[in-house]
Amino acid sequence: MSNNVVMMRRGAKDEVSLLDILDHVVNSGVVIQGSIVISLAGVDLIYLGLNVVLTAVETALKQLPPGRTGLDAAYNKPARSKRA
Repeated sequence: MSNNVVMMRRGAKDEVSLLDILDHVVNSGVVIQGSIVISLAGVDLIYLGLNVVLTAVETALKQLPPGRTGLDAAYNKPARSKRA
């Protein structure tokens, strides 16, 4: 697993606000994965898994294959054709 950190340096007078960082993260998208295992005497008792996707709806829709939209893609169903 690699940890990539990107540092953006601006001029000494420019400051990066939390809103700028949040806007960049939401527009590009972030995936957070983690897990915790609680064990006793070598026996796993509790497993907690975390998978979070944080992105804008517009960014997520750009990643869908052509002809698929919304929940149809999530449930692997073909998109319905519009009736005239």
